[in-house]
Amino acid sequence: MAIETELRFQLDARQARAVLGDPKIAAGLQRRPLSSIYYDTADFALAQRRAGLRLRRMGRRWVQTFKCELPDAPDHRRGEWEWPVPRAAIDFDLLAETPLGDWFAKPRNREALAPAFETRFTRSSALIQHGATAIELAVDRGSVIAGEQSEPILELELELKDGPVDGLYEFALAMNRDHALMPEPRSKAARGFLLSTGAKPGPRRAPKLQLEADATAEQAFVSVMLNCLAHLQGNAAGVHRGDDDPEYVHQARVALRRMRSTLVTFRRAIPRASSDSLSSEARGLASALGAARDLDVFEEGTLQPLAAAGHATRLVGAFERLVLLRRQAQQQAAEALSPPGYTAFVLHLLRWIDAAGWRAARVEDPPPALPADGGRDANTRNDRGDRGDRGDRGDRNAEGDGVPAERAEVRRQKAGVRRFAADTLDRRHRAVLAIGGRPSALDIEARHELRIAVKKLRYAAESFASLNGAKAEKAAGTYLAAMARLQQSLGTLNDMATAERLVSPGSGGPFEGAIDEAGLALLAGWRLGLCTAVLEDADRAWNRLRDAGRFW
Repeated sequence: MAIETELRFQLDARQARAVLGDPKIAAGLQRRPLSSIYYDTADFALAQRRAGLRLRRMGRRWVQTFKCELPDAPDHRRGEWEWPVPRAAIDFDLLAETPLGDWFAKPRNREALAPAFETRFTRSSALIQHGATAIELAVDRGSVIAGEQSEPILELELELKDGPVDGLYEFALAMNRDHALMPEPRSKAARGFLLSTGAKPGPRRAPKLQLEADATAEQAFVSVMLNCLAHLQGNAAGVHRGDDDPEYVHQARVALRRMRSTLVTFRRAIPRASSDSLSSEARGLASALGAARDLDVFEEGTLQPLAAAGHATRLVGAFERLVLLRRQAQQQAAEALSPPGYTAFVLHLLRWIDAAGWRAARVEDPPPALPADGGRDANTRNDRGDRGDRGDRGDRNAEGDGVPAERAEVRRQKAGVRRFAADTLDRRHRAVLAIGGRPSALDIEARHELRIAVKKLRYAAESFASLNGAKAEKAAGTYLAAMARLQQSLGTLNDMATAERLVSPGSGGPFEGAIDEAGLALLAGWRLGLCTAVLEDADRAWNRLRDAGRFW
C-alpha cells in the first residue's frame, strides 16, 4: 500500500493560466488526456465506506486503483493501491490485499459492482523539487460525467512524491501567496458520487465521529480536530461565494468554535503554547462571521415572527436597513473564508497535525502575544477556561514532583482515550453544575457563563459519545438531548441580548434610527414575553440535564 498525500485547490481560468505560465513550472510540463471509470453498487456501498475503485486509461494502458481513508488521517491523506491491468475489467484478485478484501471476495458484491460515473480531463503536470521534497504539480481540466449530467473540473493538485511532507506545505503556502488558492476538499470521486446520486450540495453539519476505544488521547485529538476541519471545509465554499442560505455561515462558525473547544478539551495532553496561534486564528475567523450570524438570527427570531403577526408596517425601516447590513456582513464573512488568508489557516492546521507540532512545544515556552484587546470579545471572554478547568492552566507537572513536565505531557498523550474522556467529561459536568441552579435564578453574567460551560460540555460529550459502545448509546442520547435543549434555550436568551444591542437607541447599534419609538416598544415587549417562555424552557432543560445519567 502507498499513502497518497495530496492537496487540492479550486482554480478559475485566469489562475490556471498563471500557474501553468510560471517559468519554474512551464519548463517541465507534460500534457496527457486521462479518462477514468468509477465503480460502485447501486446503493453506493463503496462511497459509504469512504472508498473508491476505478479503472483509468492512460494512453494505451489501463490502471486499476483502489483508494480508501486511513484511520486518524485527514481527507488529503489516503491509502492507495494501484496495479496495471491488461484491459478495462476489474481484477478482483488484486483487491484481496486491500482493507475491503473480504467485501470484494463475496460474489454478490462483485456482481453488484457497475460503472457509476466517469471523469475525462487533460492533465498538465510537472515534477517540482522543493528543497528535499519532490512534488507532482498537476492542473486538471475536463468534466465528471454521470449519465446525462456533467460538471466541469478545473483544479490544482499537489501530491507528495518523495521527501519530507513539510516541503509540500511550504510549497503550497508559497503557491497560495502567489495565486490565492481556494482549497477543494472534495475528490473527483466524491464529486462524481454527488452527481450520480442527484444530491445537491448544501450546508454541512459535523460529520459523524467514531473514535476507537483503544485509541490514545493524542490519536483521539487528531480525529476530533480533523472532524472539525471537515465540518469547516464543508461550509467554507458556500460562505466564500456568498450563498444566501444562512446555514453556511452558522455551520462554519460552529465548526470553528468546536475546533477551539477541542484545543481546550485536550489541553492537558496537547500543550496550549503549541496551539495558541491556531486558536487565535480560528477565533478571528469566527468573529468575522459573527455579524452575518447575528443579523440572520435577528431576522428569523424577531423581525419575521413580528411581521407574520401583523406588525410588518411598523418595522419597514428595520427590514430596509437589514438589506444593507446583510450585504456588508456577507461580504465580510466571504472575505474571511477567502484565499489567501483562509487557505493559509487550513494549510497551517494540516501542517501542524501532520507534523504533530505539539510534541515539539515545551510547556514553559511563553504563548504568542495576544492582540491589543487581549484576544477576547464579548462573546468569547470565557473561552479560556471554566470553573472546572482552572487547575489546568498552571499545572506544569500533573504527574507529581520530580517528573519533568515534558514527560508528563507524553504520558497524557499516550494515555487511553476512554480514561481521558471520562476525566474530561467529569470536569466539564461538574463545571456546569457548579455555576449553580436553574437559569431563571441566575443573573445575566452567570447565565452567560453557564451557556459557555454547557457548550464546552456538549462539544466534548459529542466527541466522546462513541467510545462506550452500543450499551451506552441510549444513555448518551438522553444526555446529549438534554444538553442540546439547554444550550438552545440559553442561546436564545443570548440572541435576545444581541438583538437588544442591535436596536438600542444611543448605543450606536447598526439599526439606530431605523426604528421609531413605537417600533422599539414593540420589540421590547416581544423580548420580554419571549424571555419568560424561554426561561421556563431552560429551567426544564436544566432539570433534565441534572437528572440525566452520565453515559461515560
